[in-house]
Amino acid sequence: MTFDQLEQINSRPDPYEFYTAADLGADDHTSKQMLAYHLNNDIDISSRRGEFIDLPVAWIGSHFNVGAGTRIADFGCGPGLYANRLARLGASITGIDFSERSIEHARTVAAQAGFTPHEFYGNVAGAPFAESASEFAIVAKWT
Repeated sequence: MTFDQLEQINSRPDPYEFYTAADLGADDHTSKQMLAYHLNNDIDISSRRGEFIDLPVAWIGSHFNVGAGTRIADFGCGPGLYANRLARLGASITGIDFSERSIEHARTVAAQAGFTPHEFYGNVAGAPFAESASEFAIVAKWT
């Protein structure tokens, strides 16, 4: 091994040089753990606790008059914790997340509650935004 190879191995990649989020959502063990942490209402690790999520949902609902006919895109929806609460207010939700396990959980909860139309996609490229633009979008970023 040459010095140049060692230097390359030990160098940091440029920000966003490698996209690994899809790998996280596709890995069986990791996606199970991610979903478990999202749904654990005792800790704020992957998602906020339910009582916290209720506050911004109520604020969004009242400030944007969310109800029947309101269309919302939830980018990074995970297991639908915000999306399903907004659907209870009457909104039609398009949820996007890279974890198929989380998307399936969101779909199941939506179907059990009878929310229609209520769509979830694993990849933003498959979402029907060109045909039906949303009124507003939710993009959550944890730092």
